[in-house]
Amino acid sequence: MKCLALIAVLVGIASAAPKPQSKATLEDVNFLLWTTSNTANGDYQELFLNDPSSVSGSYYNGNDPTVVLIHGWGSNGYGGWPVQAKTELVKAGSYNVISIDWSELATQPNYPASVNNVPLVGGRVAEFLEFLVTAGSMDISKLEVTGHSLGAHVSGAVGQNLKDFRLPRITGMDPAGPFFENRTDSERLDPSDADFVQVIHTNGGGVLEGCVGFYDRRGDVDFYPNGGDHMPGCTWLGEDWTDLLVGGCSHSRSHDYWIESINGSPGFSAASCSMSGLSDGSCNTCSGSSCVQMGFYATSSASGVYYLETTDSPPYALG
Repeated sequence: MKCLALIAVLVGIASAAPKPQSKATLEDVNFLLWTTSNTANGDYQELFLNDPSSVSGSYYNGNDPTVVLIHGWGSNGYGGWPVQAKTELVKAGSYNVISIDWSELATQPNYPASVNNVPLVGGRVAEFLEFLVTAGSMDISKLEVTGHSLGAHVSGAVGQNLKDFRLPRITGMDPAGPFFENRTDSERLDPSDADFVQVIHTNGGGVLEGCVGFYDRRGDVDFYPNGGDHMPGCTWLGEDWTDLLVGGCSHSRSHDYWIESINGSPGFSAASCSMSGLSDGSCNTCSGSSCVQMGFYATSSASGVYYLETTDSPPYALG
């Protein structure tokens, strides 16, 4: 029964003979801009690589921080968590929020082909960011790239493909696990991709365990809320394998937590401890420098492995 229930998830991931994506090219990667001057969901401005007029004619301000958001497999840049994140960011301050839409190259059910597109899309985004430095006078020191699932590995590929500067910061939200476990670091998100790489693990493990995230460390600092595999409220009757049947609930919690951290209070304080410490309650006490914040305000000096607990519904943070 367990395998039968998961067959819909496995059919795209386990395809042994990937087909080429239908006529999609890197020209189908879109760059959508929101700022405090155009905050409505449908009020984005599209920027075009190598078209300086699209930047000069937009609300883009190179002096403001730029946050780049990269969705994962089967998603798009026009809705979902990138738009939710945009709303919180423009509420928090004067940000350039750029959502990368690569949906034509990340279509379901052909997961293997989408995986193969990861380095290509990363290269395209890197080229765009170098263009934005010239066309928009982007302050590189205020740049962050944040990606979910396959988008986390695209974020790493962005850092690997930049020629003119180095990324200051990447946040990888539950980086995809399938097809990446046995790849080299040059083919997946790793700490060398930016000056600071934060990773939030919420669904790490094997597909037959109801997990599609990468469990092992991929960053300078790796956060494992609730142990990093199944989040509270994401399984039926306590059965871990049901997690994927409710829309990849735990996999999505990584971006739910990151988005809440932008404006939420009291924040996601995480302790440098162990999985056993999380289980016996010793991770729940923070003192001095033993704890750091997970999420948008994670300090770039943080390093190592951190654990924390959350609630099972919003607001998720326990402080």
